[in-house]
Amino acid sequence: MSRSRRAAEVLSTDCEDRQLGLAELCARSAYLNRAEDILVIRVAEMCSYADYFVIATASNSQQLRAIALDVEATMKANHVPKFGGEGRILGKWCLLDYGETLIHIFEPEARQYYQLEELWSDAPRIKWKEPTGMPLAELEEPPLWASGSFDDEEA
Repeated sequence: MSRSRRAAEVLSTDCEDRQLGLAELCARSAYLNRAEDILVIRVAEMCSYADYFVIATASNSQQLRAIALDVEATMKANHVPKFGGEGRILGKWCLLDYGETLIHIFEPEARQYYQLEELWSDAPRIKWKEPTGMPLAELEEPPLWASGSFDDEEA
């Protein structure tokens, strides 16, 4: 089953489950692009502008860009509108805004500097399932970085 078909199953549920499904979908996309220390945090009760944060670490600016591009492609394939984004071109930190779900991708130094998980330490962490037993070479749809193609779009 392709990632987009699995995502369609997640996105057909009720609103609260749908938002969690979107956050988990973003976390999986980041994981498949070898992001590290991925957290999904429920911030709905603590802020008015988002329900979930997905926080991930990229080892360098090229990987950060690849993660961001793959998350964007995954969300676009599932007809989820992006409301904005910042930082992808500069490469130390990137924010992708999908309304109730915000994705933060950092290089290690930037993640340590901003310490979002400390800022939101009272927010519950969500356990999401990492894909297991799925070598990258066997994916039906390999992550974007695997193609070697990085077309710049507006960040």
